[in-house]
Amino acid sequence: MIKLLARIAVIAAALASCTVGAQPAGPGSTPQTSIVGSFSAKYPSAGGFSGTFSCLGTPQCRGIYTVRDDLPGCANSYVHTESFRIDGLNLAANGTTTATMTLSGLGQATGVGAGQACTFDDGGGSLTFTISVQYSAGSATFTSPLAPDPAHWLYGSFSTPTANPPVFPMSVFGDLQPLAVSGAVTIQRRPQDVGIPENVYVFAHAPSSLVRGAHAVKRDPGDHAAAVLADDAVVCVLAQVDASGQLTAVSASTMQAALTGVLSSQVQAQTLLSAVPTNNVAGTIMFVGYGTNAQSMLANGIYQAALGVPGPVQCASSLAAPPAPKSGGPLTGLWWNENESGWGVHFAQRSGIVVATWYTYDPAGNPKWYIAPNCTGPSGASGSCTSPVYQVSGPTFFGVAFTPIGPSQVSQAGTLTINFADANNASMSFTVAGVTRTVPIKRQVFPVAATAPPAIDYTDLWWNAAESGWGMAITQQYGDIFLAWYVYDSAGNPFWYVASNCVVSGSSCSGKLYRTTGAPFGPTYDQGLLKVFEAGSVVVSFLDANDAVLSYTVNGVTATKTITRQIFP
Repeated sequence: MIKLLARIAVIAAALASCTVGAQPAGPGSTPQTSIVGSFSAKYPSAGGFSGTFSCLGTPQCRGIYTVRDDLPGCANSYVHTESFRIDGLNLAANGTTTATMTLSGLGQATGVGAGQACTFDDGGGSLTFTISVQYSAGSATFTSPLAPDPAHWLYGSFSTPTANPPVFPMSVFGDLQPLAVSGAVTIQRRPQDVGIPENVYVFAHAPSSLVRGAHAVKRDPGDHAAAVLADDAVVCVLAQVDASGQLTAVSASTMQAALTGVLSSQVQAQTLLSAVPTNNVAGTIMFVGYGTNAQSMLANGIYQAALGVPGPVQCASSLAAPPAPKSGGPLTGLWWNENESGWGVHFAQRSGIVVATWYTYDPAGNPKWYIAPNCTGPSGASGSCTSPVYQVSGPTFFGVAFTPIGPSQVSQAGTLTINFADANNASMSFTVAGVTRTVPIKRQVFPVAATAPPAIDYTDLWWNAAESGWGMAITQQYGDIFLAWYVYDSAGNPFWYVASNCVVSGSSCSGKLYRTTGAPFGPTYDQGLLKVFEAGSVVVSFLDANDAVLSYTVNGVTATKTITRQIFP
């Protein structure tokens, strides 16, 4: 038998650093802060775990988490929901907070052995940890070491949906338990809404797999992701909880009002969930809002997130995020030549323009990247385009503040032509640095397990608009993300890193970062010269469909930056 205490201890450390407490409460009790987040980590030996969590209140936090634990030696995963408590967390000001966290519901696995299916038993033990969390303006990232090697740290993030300036005054109350959840709010109308006949609505952003009447998402047969995305994707949809505690699909035109009448300036109490089985609403975010009808409420944004329930598929606290990611066109993604592993190109397509970020090697075999920013032509899944290719020099990236690059740091290195036969096959012709070549390329498909497609596909080119000159190409397939990160070395030369297996958990992914050396740039490519070196670790915490927080440790330097999808033209 293998005890789970050590692994769960690490989960506890992470959860503690990312949650805000909640005590069982009703509308007459003390208001509580609502927290929703996610975490993941790799074990130093093998396997790993990932999960989502939600809790209420501060400085003491009581809530629940749902975790998937992939134990070394077990052919199956352990997915369970348990309770935890955190004490001493202060979200009154930005900065780093030290707190203690107690995790309950520890268990054990039996039947561990190579390739064996394990059975799991929930236990009655608990562990307490000291944790830290870096908090700023309603969101935070956190880390917790599993081992001295930073590649085996736990990473995660959380947000406080009610921390930002509210749409209208609201207080949250609730009781989150592994078997049942309850919640309520008190709301107060905006002064301009007082005296107007309006309806109050309570509704959910919920995984479609739990929602009665939700329509399955069908993929276009020509979709570039057809090779890796199946039909019946689990996405987040509008829903309401019926009298039996079941989520039922609704739209703006069918949403039922919880209260109807002329609004006054008085505080109004409203139930969100009343002892609803936790499994019925796992991954759901509960909202409250008001308007003359649901359409006007949603169109005018007179609603806000109030309470989250953790689950294997975690919906976002922004209604606009899942249905409206600012995604690229059908050619967007990672491409390569499968016989020349070690280099590749990421395409981001919008409005007939393709931006190509190309990672390869300089004459000495060191990492070097180029960019072709204006390959104009293809607006669909085929066509040709030609663009100048540029090389860029910039400031040292790690350990210092980044200075945006200027025109003098950009020089043309050649030209690039791409002929797209379809959304998965193309040829790449270039003249760069005195080398001319044509090479076939194809969309790179990851060797991932066939699981439910993600609620949001983050595949795109991402950047920080205030730090123009560096960026990150994200390619997602199922629960894996490939990151190609374009930065600069200490001499200002373009340099790149990759995270080839950034494992997605909830709304974040984490994994090891690598640097490589390879065959010098030339008319041929010798795959045998490819060498891979571990360089650090990375976590990308997605705040919504188009915004994220990047946290990393590279060569001993740890930092956090915000990134967004790069929208062009």
